[in-house]
Amino acid sequence: MKAVKDRLKDDLAGLVGGITVSGAEQEAIRYLLPRLEKSCDTVEVTPTGCVIATKAGRAPGPKALITAHMDEIGFGVKAITAEGFLKFEKIGDFSDKVIPGRRVWVQTREGRIPGVIGMKAGHLTSAEDNKRPQSAPESYIDIGAASREAAEVLGVYIGAKIVIQGELMEFANPDIVTGKGIDDKIGCALILSLMENLAKDDFCGEIVAAFNTLEEVTIAGAFPIYERVRPDYAIVIDTVPCGDVPDLDTENELPVYMGRGPVMIITQGDPTVVRFNTIHPALRRLIESVSSEAGIPLQKVALSERAYITEESLSFMAGGGIPATTLAVPRRYSHTPVETLNINDAAAAYELLRAALKKNGAWNISFV
Repeated sequence: MKAVKDRLKDDLAGLVGGITVSGAEQEAIRYLLPRLEKSCDTVEVTPTGCVIATKAGRAPGPKALITAHMDEIGFGVKAITAEGFLKFEKIGDFSDKVIPGRRVWVQTREGRIPGVIGMKAGHLTSAEDNKRPQSAPESYIDIGAASREAAEVLGVYIGAKIVIQGELMEFANPDIVTGKGIDDKIGCALILSLMENLAKDDFCGEIVAAFNTLEEVTIAGAFPIYERVRPDYAIVIDTVPCGDVPDLDTENELPVYMGRGPVMIITQGDPTVVRFNTIHPALRRLIESVSSEAGIPLQKVALSERAYITEESLSFMAGGGIPATTLAVPRRYSHTPVETLNINDAAAAYELLRAALKKNGAWNISFV
């Protein structure tokens, strides 16, 4: 287990360090691609930036799709002022509460430069100002440039992506780590490790790994993957919010705990019920049986009345209807620069998924 944990943590650190805001996932692709090319039978990057890697097993069998998204929430440069400050727009569900007074990385044509999100000096902040968070339209980024021309010389451009700095940090307990974009870099690290370590003789059929784009702004970014791959079933790897914090009634509001294993999502949807999905019964049976046989702890949660969606919710519409489920790693403080998880939960999710895929072709995926 230690080797799995160390590998996942190393890859998580490498992926979290990138600027991979939705629509600009190239740094994640560059991290994953060389490793996948060494370990998989085929690897391709689709026209919209998704990475698809395949691995054939020892004998014919079902085609299984495992998927995670590479993108993260962040910002995009909207304008460069005459004085050299950057105005920006949110990309994804970013809370205004965590915007001001932050260090950021700004994408440039050649790489990145640092900056800070400015805010009114504390000495000048009124009681009225303190009653509400500073919104993105009210904010600006200071990159130390004295003019628009100076900012452009640094390589800044309209549409350049921005992330709050949040490189991976270990707690005093090194199993607990925090950083930005853990949603869903941990899923990418997990699938990368699986494709590198799952041997041809371990399974029948074909395993297809997909690393998707644009999930944080539209889960439809995965739709072309379902249509292109046409798998017999799909397992989505993502993260899920924890309820084990002082500002929630854990048992009644969100019974998900960090450190108690991966989470099987029974239902998911949004408050409008425009998007909804429920776990396929065959996949539920598979995951529950593997969890029991291997002694891997498994949490279960239903989130159909909360705003929780993964690419799984597209599966029933694509490829003639694809059996699917989401296996999630619990994490605290979602959509902030300090998303936090216990690496043991990720390692357990890895072992559970590995054991499930070894049964590929040996279990019934029928709905009834």
